[in-house]
Amino acid sequence: MKLWSKLIEGGNVFKDAQGQPLTQRINQADIPATIAWVEQVTGIDFPKDRWLGSTGRKPTSGDLDLAVDLDKTTKEQVAAVLTQWATGQGLDPREWVKKAGEVHFKTPIAGDASRGFVQTDFMFFPDLDWGTFYYGGSEGSAFKGMNRNVLMSSIAKQAGLKVGANGMISRATNQLVQGGQDPDYVAQTLLGPRATRGNLKNVESIYAALATDPNRDAKLTDFREYLAREGLQEPTSVAESDTHFLARLRDRIVNRGYVALVEAEEAGVGGRAKGIEHLEDLVFRRGTQGIVDALEIVKHATEAPKKTTTAKWDGKPAVIFGRKPSTGEFVLTDGSGFEAKGYDGLATSPKMMADIQRTRSGDRTELINLYAQLFPVLEAALPANFRGYVKGDLLYMNTPPEIAGNYVFRPNTIEYKIPVTSALGKRIGNSNIGVAVHSMYADAGEPRQPLSGVAFNQVPGLMLEKPATPSQLKTETNAEKQLKQLIKSQGSAIDTLFNPAELRAHKITDLAKLCVDFINTKVGAPLNGATLLPEFGEWLQTRVTPQKFRNIVEYLNSPSSNTPALAAAFQAFVLLHDLKMYIKQQADAEHPGQEGWVMATPAGYAKMVSRFDPNAFAAQNRQKNNTQEA
Repeated sequence: MKLWSKLIEGGNVFKDAQGQPLTQRINQADIPATIAWVEQVTGIDFPKDRWLGSTGRKPTSGDLDLAVDLDKTTKEQVAAVLTQWATGQGLDPREWVKKAGEVHFKTPIAGDASRGFVQTDFMFFPDLDWGTFYYGGSEGSAFKGMNRNVLMSSIAKQAGLKVGANGMISRATNQLVQGGQDPDYVAQTLLGPRATRGNLKNVESIYAALATDPNRDAKLTDFREYLAREGLQEPTSVAESDTHFLARLRDRIVNRGYVALVEAEEAGVGGRAKGIEHLEDLVFRRGTQGIVDALEIVKHATEAPKKTTTAKWDGKPAVIFGRKPSTGEFVLTDGSGFEAKGYDGLATSPKMMADIQRTRSGDRTELINLYAQLFPVLEAALPANFRGYVKGDLLYMNTPPEIAGNYVFRPNTIEYKIPVTSALGKRIGNSNIGVAVHSMYADAGEPRQPLSGVAFNQVPGLMLEKPATPSQLKTETNAEKQLKQLIKSQGSAIDTLFNPAELRAHKITDLAKLCVDFINTKVGAPLNGATLLPEFGEWLQTRVTPQKFRNIVEYLNSPSSNTPALAAAFQAFVLLHDLKMYIKQQADAEHPGQEGWVMATPAGYAKMVSRFDPNAFAAQNRQKNNTQEA
């Protein structure tokens, strides 16, 4: 595709007359032979402890960073040797050797010009031990060495010091402190008397060393601000939130027998969705593991649908009703009232609810009357000994009209058509108020939980509809086979494509999220898998800055093209979508009229909704709200 080869990043030292770089990224496997060739040319040994940054430590490197002992070899001497080599080969040294702070050399990969060139940067240090230590810090880490160095400086600041390429410096005198180029001494100064340089290996090891430090928060203040500016998360917050949430999820589903999983209420973080993921988006959220997870979710959902798969309702407004745990007093409110901070939003009477509504903008007369009608009905439905709160969505306040054999109603965006003769239709016909209940809270401020163990009282005219579950689901074996084959043939490439360290190095950390954002622009139109990849490139040009677009293009084209991996990710997306829709159609046939379904399984959770049907909820909701999140 012309799009992916037309533009490339322009930050390399060696460029042609048009400003295009003459060097490329280098594969990890080619680095030893290339450095061995550099050693022959320069006469300098570069053991692995002199390979800096990502050199030899990541699947690919943008250049070769090599440490040189300034006490033994000067910049001028290295530049002279390289210039002499170029002249001896009949080459113009100006096109091969550059002195710009450090010495840069256009290096043939493995000594073979036919394989392309990589930029080698020779970095000179008066103290080689400190230099190699300072420019490390990325091995075994999700963070770059630069992030580690910022963290060290943040900690040093609390002690009136700063840490840089020349060692640990006094902020008062701007002079190197005694022992300031000894990594072990620096570790003891920053982290405590028992610390060693190993504790400063990377961001994660530093966080581990600070775990019991009483001054931990003060030491991390500047670094946390830095992470916020860079859009990065602390290592402990990532691990803790994911691990604890999945542990709670598994406990709820496996040990406590919960069958429905509610959508998260917090805002999206990084590449994550705001709520439960679409099954097909998992490939962009988690790479190859996302495909594996999706197949496991499908396996559990089809093997035990009654325990794992529940319907979603598109009702409005939300109603939260219950009894205060401390007094048993009945409460009826809405989402804003339930989460209120500056006032008491837990209305214990229709009058109190009316007063709350009148503090808000707009005409609230209709809502005030609605909640007044609901108040005695929902109070009667809730057992006197119940404590806590139930959340639901209003479906209708009068028995829906019957049209062509269906009860038809539109509580929010989606129009439901429930067959009169179906089990649900019969319940609707016997009611004049319908509320879809789906989740609960132990108390205000407590986490939202799936609805479980509530035996509602029967109230004439009231239908409290719990989530529907299909009795039987089958998988689509052909799509599963293709996905498993895709994992074997392209799984490694997909993971390389979405490698966080590589994405950070190219300043395109949100590449996976951009893929999802692009997919969401397709909501409401038929899905055409054959055009997704080229259309993604055209969309990117209007979505990101020119520099970022060049970064993405360069990343997709070198060292060996990542474009096939991106094509494979889009292919997996389409296959997962087709698999999801095959299952959804079965659930819809048994319980017609649903917005969609949630699969909550021990392997994870995903939602099944129609995104690319112009008449489906996702398309209507997106059009109504003009949002990227569908």
